[in-house]
Amino acid sequence: FIASEEAVMPSGEMAQYSMTKTMNLSLAKSLSKLTVGSQVTVNTIMPGSTLTEGVQEMLTTMYADSQLPESEWEQDFMKNHRPLSQIQRLIRPEEIGRFVAFVSSPYATSFSGAALRLDGGLVPTIY
Repeated sequence: FIASEEAVMPSGEMAQYSMTKTMNLSLAKSLSKLTVGSQVTVNTIMPGSTLTEGVQEMLTTMYADSQLPESEWEQDFMKNHRPLSQIQRLIRPEEIGRFVAFVSSPYATSFSGAALRLDGGLVPTIY
């Protein structure tokens, strides 16, 4: 499953979105218990803020009338709207793709029922 950091750190802006992402965690954990001994794994990946087409459109809407050069929109957004991010940049979709490929590969067979963060350090808790 693909959830997001909203599963464990709801922003309050999108309650229904956060709720469905939290449900992904529970569903993956429950399904993983049904696959015991089968070599089938079920996990949830929780990406942080990602540079999708929708986020690019949002940045354009937010900054189009500003004096800020387009090359600085992402940095400004992260600084002002995602200050907890340790990487201070948006995650790229291909980074998520590579992680999904790894988690789905024979190299990751010991992950099962896990909530795997790919959030750039955005979630401030240890667990």
